[in-house]
Amino acid sequence: MSRCSDPDCFAHEGDGCARGETVLTDCPLWTRAEPDAEADERSTLDEVPGGARVPWSGAALGIADMLLLTPRGRTALIGVVGAHDAGKTTLLTGAYLSMLKGNALAAAHFAGSRTLGAWESLAAWTRLDGSDRRPTFPPRTSRSTARGKGLLHLALRGGDGRVTDVLLTDAPGEWFTEWSRRAEGDEAAGARWIVERADALLLVADCVRLAGAGKGRTKRQLFEIIDRLGPAVGGRPVTLVWAKAEHSVSPAYRRGILRRLRARIPHAGTVQSQISQPGTLATAVGHAIAACQGPPSTAPLVAPIADASPFGAFRGHP
Repeated sequence: MSRCSDPDCFAHEGDGCARGETVLTDCPLWTRAEPDAEADERSTLDEVPGGARVPWSGAALGIADMLLLTPRGRTALIGVVGAHDAGKTTLLTGAYLSMLKGNALAAAHFAGSRTLGAWESLAAWTRLDGSDRRPTFPPRTSRSTARGKGLLHLALRGGDGRVTDVLLTDAPGEWFTEWSRRAEGDEAAGARWIVERADALLLVADCVRLAGAGKGRTKRQLFEIIDRLGPAVGGRPVTLVWAKAEHSVSPAYRRGILRRLRARIPHAGTVQSQISQPGTLATAVGHAIAACQGPPSTAPLVAPIADASPFGAFRGHP
């Protein structure tokens, strides 16, 4: 099989050439297969409408794909942390659906996404499609699921016209459970990467489980994650999300969780989200995005006016 010798190019998996070639066999880094196979491959590539290819597929991004975003400007990484089935994916899907209605997210509006396919695969579960299937919640992200785990991308345009790229993690809750127990274990590598690199973190607490028969075990898992997060986050923004908050958690349990949170992460904030009030899902996600947005790290480049040369000094009329 032909493939690219550039480790950061995934054209052989269906993405576009990282160097922008519309015909892959024209790229000097493309490793050619046998002549017959190459001819078949070229004819297949030429059938792409207009010969146009893009370096992304619409699926969830991997780490290498982040290189596509960094040239445009600052990228914010939001880590969504919590045990399995806590409501992390539903939280993200709710924020996406809110933007489809034209609502703002962290005082900014939707300006594009390189993972529309991944977003739509989640949103499709919530829609009436004419079949017998009723709208439901997106399936939880588990280690064995066929649905891709990775980074969901949003481009947000603020009131000043500046576009900020935001990456939100869609990771299995089992990762964080393993990480809270054995932070250096192989099974915790994914969660460790998220916690170490996130600009802001959303910690999702499942009110359904905290109010149910297994509430003791759920609280213990939440405490383990909080305890592990404490020394790892430093001064970065952390927000505890009371997910599915239409289910009432006992005041004693809430106080106990908040005491633990204040002891381990004193600067952490809290917010509630309810399935019955979809806008609260977007509010929770927007809270994390707003927390890590700051002024540009560098000032705009301004060409100096040189007085020595009239030609070089001209910069247009004032």
